[in-house]
Amino acid sequence: MKIEKETIRCEAVFNEDHTHRYLWKRIWNKDKALATVIMLNPCISDTIVTDTTTFLVVNNLAALERFGGVEIVNLYSKMTNKLSFRWNSDQELNDEENNKYIQQAVSESVEVIVAWGRADKTNRRVEKRVKEVMELLEPYKEKISVISDGERKNLHPLTPAVRSHWILEPIDWTEYEEKEGEEGIVNDSNNE
Repeated sequence: MKIEKETIRCEAVFNEDHTHRYLWKRIWNKDKALATVIMLNPCISDTIVTDTTTFLVVNNLAALERFGGVEIVNLYSKMTNKLSFRWNSDQELNDEENNKYIQQAVSESVEVIVAWGRADKTNRRVEKRVKEVMELLEPYKEKISVISDGERKNLHPLTPAVRSHWILEPIDWTEYEEKEGEEGIVNDSNNE
């Protein structure tokens, strides 16, 4: 019989009333590098409980065997199962502290994985927020990746094709550059 024991360190940073989460961090091997994963918004994960998305992130990064931990940050800091753009202002969805934690996590990691999926392609408010965050990421261009299944890129961890196997590919920065005369997204900002 072989008994294996591990110590996994987890920390999370919340606002005072526990309605916004800025950072969720788990370290399973302190001798390996950290990855930062940027998603849309935090759900229920804290230092004990993990939601499905967080579970998939940790499992897929551990399976890659080159990371010893992850820092998860989000475009929006409000903890909710589903963002409601109809009933919440940008200030209600994203606390001003959030950008500081995004920048800190990105600077501490060897690889940054953009994992908010395609939400910025269907909602103007998310598109605007993505542009703000991409400006923060500009100095770190060389270490930014997206999740791929080998054919499609910019996938969210819940996408069925990548739930159990991630391929990390460099981000295509041309997708985030302004194009002259481009009309933009057809849906209005009232998307839920």
